[in-house]
Amino acid sequence: MNKHFFERFEREGSGRSNAPAFAMLGVLASYPEMGLEHLRPGERLTLSGLIPGEPLRFGFSPRDRAILEQFHALWPMWVDGLAANWANLVSEFGPQRIEIAQDDENPEVLAYFAELLADASVGAASVYIRGGEPRWDRPLLWPLEIVAQSSERRLIEVLWENVSGGDALVRWPPLEKSAVGHVLLVPPDISFVPGAPGTQAREMPSSAIAIAFVSERKTAVEAMALGLKLRYRLDTDAVLVVRTPMKRREECWLALLAALSSGRALDEAVLLASRSLAVPFLLSSWKFLTKAKLAAWDEQGAASELLRFSELLRDRFELVDVVVPEPLARSLGVESSQLSAPELAAALRRFLSEPGVERQPGLGAALAQLRWAVRAAEEGLEVPLSQNSSTPPPLDPKPPRKPQPRYLQANIFSTDEDAAVHEPGALLADRTYQLEVHIGPVHLGSRFVWKPFPEADLPSSPGGNDLTVVFADISGGRKPPPPQLARIHLPPEGDSTPCSFKFSTPVLEGLEPSAERFSARIAVLYRNRVLQTALLSAPVVSSVEARMRVWRGVEQDMELPPVFSNEALDERTHFDAALVLNHDAAGVAGAMMVEDEKARWLNIDQPDLEESIRQLRARLDVLTQSADRPVGLEDGRLVSLLVTLANQGALLWRIVVDQPGVGPGLRQGKRLQILEARWGTFLPVELFYEFPAPHTKAQLCPNARQALETGECDHECHRDEELAEDYVCPAGFWGLTRVLERQRVVDPEQARGDVGLRSMPSRELRTIPLLLKGLVGASHRVDSHDIGSMDKVRHTLRTLWPDCTQEVKGWKEWAKAVQQHAPSLLVLLVHTGIEERTDVATIEIADEELAVSRLHERHVRQKDSSGGVLVLLLGCSPVLPAVKFQSVVGQFLWAGRGSAVVVSSVADMLGRHAGPTTAELLNGLGDLVRQGAVNVGDAFIRLRRKLLAGGDPLMLGLAVYGDVDWYLVAPTSPREDVDAETGDVARRMWGLPDSGACA
Repeated sequence: MNKHFFERFEREGSGRSNAPAFAMLGVLASYPEMGLEHLRPGERLTLSGLIPGEPLRFGFSPRDRAILEQFHALWPMWVDGLAANWANLVSEFGPQRIEIAQDDENPEVLAYFAELLADASVGAASVYIRGGEPRWDRPLLWPLEIVAQSSERRLIEVLWENVSGGDALVRWPPLEKSAVGHVLLVPPDISFVPGAPGTQAREMPSSAIAIAFVSERKTAVEAMALGLKLRYRLDTDAVLVVRTPMKRREECWLALLAALSSGRALDEAVLLASRSLAVPFLLSSWKFLTKAKLAAWDEQGAASELLRFSELLRDRFELVDVVVPEPLARSLGVESSQLSAPELAAALRRFLSEPGVERQPGLGAALAQLRWAVRAAEEGLEVPLSQNSSTPPPLDPKPPRKPQPRYLQANIFSTDEDAAVHEPGALLADRTYQLEVHIGPVHLGSRFVWKPFPEADLPSSPGGNDLTVVFADISGGRKPPPPQLARIHLPPEGDSTPCSFKFSTPVLEGLEPSAERFSARIAVLYRNRVLQTALLSAPVVSSVEARMRVWRGVEQDMELPPVFSNEALDERTHFDAALVLNHDAAGVAGAMMVEDEKARWLNIDQPDLEESIRQLRARLDVLTQSADRPVGLEDGRLVSLLVTLANQGALLWRIVVDQPGVGPGLRQGKRLQILEARWGTFLPVELFYEFPAPHTKAQLCPNARQALETGECDHECHRDEELAEDYVCPAGFWGLTRVLERQRVVDPEQARGDVGLRSMPSRELRTIPLLLKGLVGASHRVDSHDIGSMDKVRHTLRTLWPDCTQEVKGWKEWAKAVQQHAPSLLVLLVHTGIEERTDVATIEIADEELAVSRLHERHVRQKDSSGGVLVLLLGCSPVLPAVKFQSVVGQFLWAGRGSAVVVSSVADMLGRHAGPTTAELLNGLGDLVRQGAVNVGDAFIRLRRKLLAGGDPLMLGLAVYGDVDWYLVAPTSPREDVDAETGDVARRMWGLPDSGACA
């Protein structure tokens, strides 16, 4: 039988891998007692012929061909049943060490079987080919004696250079007939023909293992043929043939050593070490493999060395990605084996925080692998991270002393005993525990957030800073206990003062041991600005016995994508309160309010909230989609809309804000931070109405226009509750009286990191120069209802900033213009839709659609640019799409990498409204910045009021996402807005060019 006979089983079927089903078929053929000939489709096997601890045989005899032909004819009927039996086998006996016992030693067939069984879907612990009886009996011991030609000396040096004490672990006898060694490195020029050129196989010394590295250009059949020749020509117990690019031999070599040094058997170590390479071919006997195991190598101090190594990696942002061997990546708990230096450092520190990890065997070899991976990544860099054998040197020969990074750390302790006992594993149900939180350097065994605490952003103070820590139980499935709040002091160095919180685990009611989890959020704030949040979770089990069966314990992770601020927080906006919008572990919506010394849950009923948002948006849409716009603030249609929105907003305000325990920070505060910490969580804070709700025939407040100028109204009609029902006032809406900074998480898969801060340059560079360069894109539908709508925008731009803006006709042209000109103003009048093939939301400019999944940084900001970008994103509501997690606004924030401020609306608008509204916003921005620099938060609250006074209803639903501390500036000439004495200073302060506005 040849390979093609068997390939038919793998190729045909449902499109998924048929390898598990075919593996089961080969096992049935090797164990006649299981009854291959009498098996029925879907029948569950008893697996009575298997012996735990013995290898699982796989193979087909010549007589099986007729039976296999019958199987192939009905293969689709058998695939699922065979795969299910294989899954049962693995579930009952664990991952199997598979022995290919094939009578036909056709290299093509053996290679095909080995590659098939090594497929990840099979889940084998090892795969080897039965290759004769042992010929030589010598146990594997440290130090390993590796016999090799002088030309292969580099493989030995790799170990000496990267492994601490490598010369005590590996010895190198030169290649000669009389040499004695554990491992023979087969020469690349080996010859099996007497008298032919090359190194003669018959002259090779005896060894326990013979390893041949061959080029990846060799086919599997050629590699297997070499393995068969070596197995029967050399005096050795096992032959290993590894196909690999020659430049990756060292990587595979180190990975094999790492697997062996952790005490794994040879066959298991071989498969594990080669996961990221071609499948290795191992030929041996089971008798040899039962004893082919090195004692676990426990290098003293390896954990401390790894911790120090992670410190050197932490700041290496210029280092290209490090390719970590796949087995090591799994040990570190990372999904991708390609990591940046800081990501690798974080993974290392998280791994080293596990209890007892410092005693885990194989750490020294893991350190060697990492050193090699970093060296490979640093090729060509001027300042390599590591240059010699045992200890990586500092990055600079005389580096300035850096303060040791500190991390948010939270550890759970049992309170049942007289002395507190650290609980890193599963928690017991219906028990009280104590959580201790502090910020400080990491110690082995401590649970910590993997990204350093952003202490550089805190005000410089010789005595340190006081911080607020909030602990909130979000386990779900029960009424959440009130959030707890404590204060800690963070000195300039060392550990902060600790704080502690008591909590109780859920009660289990007939659930499986791992069916319940405790979940909590920890937030650290400075003056009501959230600096860092973490999610703490642990499985909850019913008994101590059940806890022994749950291997994962307490986990602590960052909650949102990590972002930085590069300036002291005393120069940033101080918020009166912060709202964290999220869901608990059961998916129930919730909001947590934090202000000064208070933290509490705010009641949000998700169905009622969604219905309220739908009604608010529907009412706004009535005017934004009508044939004409209101002519002014007193327009009856606009007053009617204000009355409707005020009633909805008053109800929301009463449910969320007007509750016992809510302090003045949220009630009367003028600057609030709203953190949308989960997809689809939206609270229409802009439409909260704090005055008494007006009745349906209410009139406009007599003081309405003055209120829109000043941002507050103290007219006597609001002092009497009964009289107040006769009037509606714009000053009652939060969106017209408060600076609201919205931040939104972008990707639920990236939900690990800081919340409240976005990347911000220093204050003098924290500007968005509106008149520097602008880019415009508009859907062709803008003019479909009202010809000339887009002309209003073009006319405004030409008037305000002649020759400084460019309109493009497609997304490729758009991205090209962003990269060439680095525009600071992006104006988009879009139409949103759904891509038919992918069901992903799209945005359209001109007549070209772009799926939001394909929106990238190149569409928003010039690569490596440090400037800010203002995005006016209007059209069909990009804030609240039908599929919430596909929000266009969220994608623009993500693509802007923290430098983008996105202004959008919760209401849909047609071109007849989008065009004039955009033009008015641009005119208003031009007027504001000509009076001097203005931060985004103040600019848009003033614009909302001004344009609403002119009758624009869209201002009621306008939302600003991103950091409100960006400053808008736009002098149009060197002399405008500055005098002769202060001009140069002002221009340097705002980072403007020397000779005008247009670049």
